[in-house]
Amino acid sequence: MKRTLLILVTFMLMLTAVCSAAEPRFDNMRTVLIVNTAQRDYAAQFMKKRLVQPFRIPYWNRMETSEVLSPADVTLATMRALSQTYHADIVVTPIVRTWYWNQYHLFLRGDDDEIMTDCMYNLTVYAYNRKDDTLKSYSSYGRERDSISVLNDPDTILRKAMNEIMKKLPYKRIPTDLETPGVIPSPLQVKETDGGARILINTSPAAI
Repeated sequence: MKRTLLILVTFMLMLTAVCSAAEPRFDNMRTVLIVNTAQRDYAAQFMKKRLVQPFRIPYWNRMETSEVLSPADVTLATMRALSQTYHADIVVTPIVRTWYWNQYHLFLRGDDDEIMTDCMYNLTVYAYNRKDDTLKSYSSYGRERDSISVLNDPDTILRKAMNEIMKKLPYKRIPTDLETPGVIPSPLQVKETDGGARILINTSPAAI
């Protein structure tokens, strides 16, 4: 029994090692640090879940930290310090500036009472770029008011707002600003013989 268990454990360790080795990574992979805020409401949690989605391997090495920032803490100096501490190329944090969601009865004449939803929001993602040493913000804000039959799920508003922010955020699932790999010079060169003929020669012959 012990031998069988030992074989099983060894097999699982080998399988884990193979899977890890097969995981593709790029030399120009960048590290992004996701920083939590002191805000614990539903809107803040939704923003965090949506924000982390594009930052995955092989293009991104996503890190999270126990650091917690209040909205007032999100400054260039603070984000720069976090970038240096965690060796992160990009530091991002979601901030809820305004989130108001209220449902109420609208009393009309007769028996035609209606339940209404009133929503106001202002969401912002802050992003620090170590290469440029810049801190930029990307926001979505607005107000919605409609019948509960049309607007009854806060995710509808939060999803729309975060989709708008993620379109503005320049850091995508597949980065569009990665440097183009350098062109490898060809070992073949043109040489002219004594007779005037032009031939290709290999300047880096392989050893046999």
